[in-house]
Amino acid sequence: MGTAQNIFLVSAMRSLALEPSCAETRVANSHAFTARMCAASRWEESSRPDSLFDDPLAKKLAGDEGLAQPMGSWIMTPRTRYADDYLRLHYANGCRQLVLLGAGMDSRAFRMGGLDDLKVFEVDQRTIFDVKEPLVANDRPKVAARRVVATDFTARGAWARDLAAAGFDERTPTVWILEGLLMYLGADDTRELLRDIGRISAPRSAAFHDACSLTYVSKGINVAGARFIGGSDDYRRLWAEHAGFDAGYARDFRSVSVDRRQRRVRVDPHVPEATPLRCRGRDVVLFVEAQKSAPANASRAA
Repeated sequence: MGTAQNIFLVSAMRSLALEPSCAETRVANSHAFTARMCAASRWEESSRPDSLFDDPLAKKLAGDEGLAQPMGSWIMTPRTRYADDYLRLHYANGCRQLVLLGAGMDSRAFRMGGLDDLKVFEVDQRTIFDVKEPLVANDRPKVAARRVVATDFTARGAWARDLAAAGFDERTPTVWILEGLLMYLGADDTRELLRDIGRISAPRSAAFHDACSLTYVSKGINVAGARFIGGSDDYRRLWAEHAGFDAGYARDFRSVSVDRRQRRVRVDPHVPEATPLRCRGRDVVLFVEAQKSAPANASRAA
């Protein structure tokens, strides 16, 4: 075979490797596509010898379309590990349910050990699960149970009803993880979502999400066709006022860093909390924590 033919063959093989497979099922919209982008970033991180987490399912969950356009590691790596640590902390404090709102291609039910009594509820659009479930059909979860909740987020209250139908127990303390969700919800939808979460959350439940300040959202950010429309300078107040999650912290993302040597996320205690005053007029990425305290009489009884 001549040199020209060799070059042509190598070029063709590379093209085939980069182009999506004809047999691959694709998600139906841009918001669902960002989930595949996130999985691709988790695969990139998992491939490192100094990775902060290991996600062996991430590559197939990303698919060709996600692998061609990974989400930025600057946010995905610390956000994923931060949420992992937050889940483990509150599992140790008695939470036995995890609800992933806007679950996307999340694989915590499959990749996180040591959470033997945890029930995981993945809530998202049907198009996500149409793609995801055939890919994980032969994989065994490491948790007590995994429930898929395909819902219509545009129908008022539908996700909460569908969650209840899937076996969610309102009496059990729950960890809520909302990664990459609230920036795609307007102010009214965010308040409604928090009210629904608060209504069905038992005391000692906890929530984590990333978010943006109002000024940041006004920049017109667009991720693969999914536009940011939601932000706030005071998520702590929103959680307290609408969900009854009375304790919390809005962390300035600048305080969060990746420690490759120790393979963990570090938080700089010298960076102040992202209060409304500090967020106003500034581009701030936020890691928000919120907790629903137990009633005082319950604490004394315990």
